[in-house]
Amino acid sequence: MLIRQFNTLDILYDSFIIQFSMRLKLYPENFIEFIALLSGKLPTPLLETYYGGAYSKSLIAGIRLGIFDSIKDKTKTAEEIANDINCDLAGLTTLLNALTGFNYLYKKVEKYSVNRKVKNWLLKDTHNSMKDAILFTGNVFDIMGNIEEIVKSGNVNDFHNQDKPDSFWNNYITSLANFAHFTAPEITKKAMTMKNPLKLLDVGGGHGIYSMSFCKRYNNLMAKIIDLPKAASIGEKIIIKEGFSERITYIKGDMRELNWGKGYDIILLFNVIHTITEYESVKLIEKSYISLNDKGTLIILDSEHTGGSKKLSATSGFNELMFFIITGKRTYSERNIRKWLTNAGFSKVKKKNLFTMPMTLFLNAIK
Repeated sequence: MLIRQFNTLDILYDSFIIQFSMRLKLYPENFIEFIALLSGKLPTPLLETYYGGAYSKSLIAGIRLGIFDSIKDKTKTAEEIANDINCDLAGLTTLLNALTGFNYLYKKVEKYSVNRKVKNWLLKDTHNSMKDAILFTGNVFDIMGNIEEIVKSGNVNDFHNQDKPDSFWNNYITSLANFAHFTAPEITKKAMTMKNPLKLLDVGGGHGIYSMSFCKRYNNLMAKIIDLPKAASIGEKIIIKEGFSERITYIKGDMRELNWGKGYDIILLFNVIHTITEYESVKLIEKSYISLNDKGTLIILDSEHTGGSKKLSATSGFNELMFFIITGKRTYSERNIRKWLTNAGFSKVKKKNLFTMPMTLFLNAIK
């Protein structure tokens, strides 16, 4: 029995599963397990807990230990991998076998190799690598290990504390940049903007990937990024490396306290609303309206939250919990965010769906 993500519409084609609206479910690996699951007599909460935790913990451990990068395009024995990553042979063998069972490794004649999924997403030097993003997810899960006490007391440490070591900030911003590289082209293409925007403000956009993507699309566009000093310092290095330092500059500080200035054609609020209170979110949207030119666009990207009395998706429910655990804040419903936009004076609020990020809220609002 395995944990896999399914939804209300699962299309099977040549053993591939195309998924819409993700939700974790048990997946039977043989006919007997299928019948047992269908009978309703299996303790599914226990199995979901067991396999769900095992799946993520094993994958994160494999990345942290360097297993996938050790193998890459080669086939190796457990002993060869153990020597390469300086690991106990017996312990490593059990993890390798677990990763084989979870379909991240192949095993043949006592030798292990990686599959296409690993090559596409988990190796250090691949274009679409999500390695840093998964490592950061592991750090978040470490924090969530104390979930009962945090929920009971309501006491949450400041996730964005500037006193945290540089290693934390580097891992944090790098992981966000990894994912942004993957989604930025589609976001830029689907954004509702005027034909020739000249000024963009990226609020909380530390890594700069989204600003660079908009600059690539619009040749005359200049961008400013507001973010906390440590995040901005890492972003500056990325901007220089990518050759955009002449078109993108940073304003270092707290987005809630800084003077943004005016005259922007595009303002991005990407993944910032869930880090602040509802009152602060409303003020940020009002501030965006004041800072935009007429016909300018405010674009909001944040975690999906259906809200209201509807049944929550797995994404809506878990992200609300996760962001509370790590920041003390929460995700807000699309209905509420639309109301804040309308009250601030925005018109033509339009939601668009993202193929590369289907479990998010992507709103475009025109001043």
